[in-house]
Amino acid sequence: MIGVHQLLRPDEYGLDGDLYRGAAKVVVGLTLGLQSMQVCRLYLARHDIPMFANIGVMVINGLMCLLKGYMVAANADQMSATLNAARYAFTKCGGRDPSKLRQCRARLSAILRTFVGLSFGTLIVWLVMPWFMASDYDDHPSIWAAVYVVESIILTVNVFCWTSFDCYLVTMCFVFEALFCTMSTGYETLGRRRTGAKSSATQQLGIAGTINNVTISDVNYDDLTSHILDNQNIIKQYDAFFDVVRPMVLVQIANGMYSIITLIFLTLLTHLSGYSILSAPILKFVCGLVSLTIELYIYCYGFNHIEDGKAMVNFGLYSSNWTEMDLKFKKTLLMAMVMNSAHRRVMKVSPNSIVNLEMFTGVIQLIYISDSWPMGEA
Repeated sequence: MIGVHQLLRPDEYGLDGDLYRGAAKVVVGLTLGLQSMQVCRLYLARHDIPMFANIGVMVINGLMCLLKGYMVAANADQMSATLNAARYAFTKCGGRDPSKLRQCRARLSAILRTFVGLSFGTLIVWLVMPWFMASDYDDHPSIWAAVYVVESIILTVNVFCWTSFDCYLVTMCFVFEALFCTMSTGYETLGRRRTGAKSSATQQLGIAGTINNVTISDVNYDDLTSHILDNQNIIKQYDAFFDVVRPMVLVQIANGMYSIITLIFLTLLTHLSGYSILSAPILKFVCGLVSLTIELYIYCYGFNHIEDGKAMVNFGLYSSNWTEMDLKFKKTLLMAMVMNSAHRRVMKVSPNSIVNLEMFTGVIQLIYISDSWPMGEA
């Protein structure tokens, strides 16, 4: 709907990949040129704190969105490769039991539709509000129209860039959580499903137990090694995903905190200046505030979601029927647990601060303190 899949995999739509991605970069570059005009307005508004803060939020968020759009176009091949993890056949576990991936698809579809709807709803509000707000160019309709068209183009491109990157990020967070849960479920079945089937055949046919035990052990060991290979493939895609998104995520977290604090400040300042809650300026700020807060929450929730799924893998290994397996199986299982525990790569903004829901709670508390202090002084 927003063109991100066409940008990542243009061949599937009969498009020239280099041409399509090159066009996206050109659009981002032209919009950056238009966006740079607003930087000049920062200088003109240097003595008007509310106006300076308002333009500052627009400029910083606009540059952030354009950076996201450029990253999607520039890293399209790497991002497209990581999307292979969403296929049912990416792992043998997923091919045999795709239930987790199907559940992930249903939840993800609802979340992405809601997120895109809110983002474009915010865009509509920001495009409509200037018609109901006073402007310095009200006495010059032609100048007002030119400024409005430029700002509308900037906002529209920004929202497309914003949603494209964020939809990819949220998709991969849910996919990895589903893959880790699938691996956990697959590990739990080791030594159970097949052992039961072989035991039943033994009882019916009366075959010697020793031969059957060897066969059962071999089958379960093959299953274990297959699961370990699946897990290694997931980790490779996981690392590739982190390499692509990590710089953008860290910058977005910092930008989100700044923007939310500034928008709350502007909303309160505008209201204290005499504007009603339902006035056009306040509605404009509130819509932007809601979108940015939801975006920050989605980032924290997505990586928290991955960690929840990743933590279940060792639990699945321990829940397998390893006590009835031979020494070779047990050693391999222990090696798998050590390998999984050794991979501790998480999204961090500092050595002690992990991007998760706990961090989101801390950020909201910090924002509340930051905005309540100047209002209290006033």
